[in-house]
Amino acid sequence: MSFNQKILFILLAWAIYSVILVRSCSDDICTACAATISGGDTAQGAVTADSASAADASPYALGFKWSEIQPDRGPGFDSLMAAVRAGRDSNNVLEITGRYFDEEAKPADHETMGLARAGKVRDLYFKDFPEERVGLRSRTMDESEGVREGYFEAVAFEWVAPAAKVEELEELGDRIIIRFPANSTEKEYDPKVDDYLRKLAQRVIRSGESVQITGHTDNNGRESDNMILGQKRADQIRSILMKSGVPEDQVSTSSQGEVQPVAPNRTAAGRHQNRRAEVRLMKKQ
Repeated sequence: MSFNQKILFILLAWAIYSVILVRSCSDDICTACAATISGGDTAQGAVTADSASAADASPYALGFKWSEIQPDRGPGFDSLMAAVRAGRDSNNVLEITGRYFDEEAKPADHETMGLARAGKVRDLYFKDFPEERVGLRSRTMDESEGVREGYFEAVAFEWVAPAAKVEELEELGDRIIIRFPANSTEKEYDPKVDDYLRKLAQRVIRSGESVQITGHTDNNGRESDNMILGQKRADQIRSILMKSGVPEDQVSTSSQGEVQPVAPNRTAAGRHQNRRAEVRLMKKQ
């Protein structure tokens, strides 16, 4: 065998050996590289950047964490945004309701955490909408066990008619809203309110359920005076129920004054929404 043939044979053998070596060791090499990048041994459960993001991702399309304004996007985000935008017509208004818990920290420069969240969602995802086509609202939620450690849903969307008259009786999922005129402890006159309170009285008399009534105000006037005004509004609704036969020990009242607005106080319509009593029916224990 000539010298050149020997060299060619050696090179061919080395090439074959290299291919076999790479194929047999590629998994081990990749594992070692991943361990080096992540600062540990992947066989011992080291977490890479991708797996950490997946583990910490929101399970909701828009998820929030305790006392945080910024939402995190999760599964279904694109579908949610598409569905919301699909509801837009020539003149309706997108109402964004931010929800929050009483014990969450109140953000600076915002009236409530709920309004802060609603405003953040508007600024992030609906900045292309004219200001008059987006309305912000706020609502409290009942705290459940473990909610401070994980994600929760805290925003809702609804298309409403422009400049729609605010109803004096508004039915929400877990409460009834009864509205009041400015500086008044007498509810707005509306036959639907009287009819609702009459039926509510009949129900709790039969069932033994209890009623919780919380009074609220707008931010006009002193905060201490508004706390008193809110209490008087709650007491006025309580008096109506008791006159209809509801036992005194089945109705409790409290006031939040001006500290839990459901709409920004900068407009007359917002202040009207904030002058209210919230009635909640509590199941018998």
